[in-house]
Amino acid sequence: MTPDPLDLTRPESSDGGPWALIAYNKRVLKGWNGLCQNTPEQAARCYDWLSRDAMMPIPGRCYAMKGKVNAGCWCYEIGAGNRVYYKPDKTTRTVTVYYAGEHPTAVPPPPCDI
Repeated sequence: MTPDPLDLTRPESSDGGPWALIAYNKRVLKGWNGLCQNTPEQAARCYDWLSRDAMMPIPGRCYAMKGKVNAGCWCYEIGAGNRVYYKPDKTTRTVTVYYAGEHPTAVPPPPCDI
């Protein structure tokens, strides 16, 4: 089976988990790959957490977003300066990452089609 070109990869090999992680588009994939290069240990922890417990909060690190626009979306803080915004789908056990990179000045809204 050939992996989808937007599948996110862990910085190091992993046994994975019950949730599949995919990037919303190539820009997100590029941001994720940048996190893997610049902060590999933190990116690996984020990948492991999201692939196992995508909807389990970690106080101050991983939490559900608030507000009508962000309903169903989550944020994972990779250190003080980086963020991963994603939307989990319980039915398909898929996590769609729609932002990965430096802490944005404004929270990016999720795409309408996820």
